[in-house]
Amino acid sequence: MGHTIYEWVYIGVVVGILIWVGADSWLVEKHLEEIPEEATTIRVVAQQWFWTFEHPDGTKEVGELHVKAGKAYRFEVVSKDVIHSFNVPYFVMTMDAVPGRVNKIWFAPAEPGEFLIQCREYCGLLHYQMRAKLIVEA
Repeated sequence: MGHTIYEWVYIGVVVGILIWVGADSWLVEKHLEEIPEEATTIRVVAQQWFWTFEHPDGTKEVGELHVKAGKAYRFEVVSKDVIHSFNVPYFVMTMDAVPGRVNKIWFAPAEPGEFLIQCREYCGLLHYQMRAKLIVEA
């Protein structure tokens, strides 16, 4: 009993769809991980239970981050104590802050506004207060 031509066509179509979906997913992931060269680097320091943001000129902000709309930003996320998770829900952006590691993520806000920054990893007793404000200026 051999396979009919219809079975081979079916297998070919399924394999073709899987290759197409895999290639498309790879392209999307590659685009998300490629940080634009012109991106401004901001160091995000997590510690129980607040966020500190360090700009390239040495300026530091605690509990509030000011950025400009239409520019790309690269965040280097670090932790001073335990595992935290840098999260900006509006931009669907999350990156773990792990002691001894520098994790990177980027975004480019398109329009001005105020957005919530929070910790998404339970990091201790006052975890629920580990919030900050992202202010995107025009």
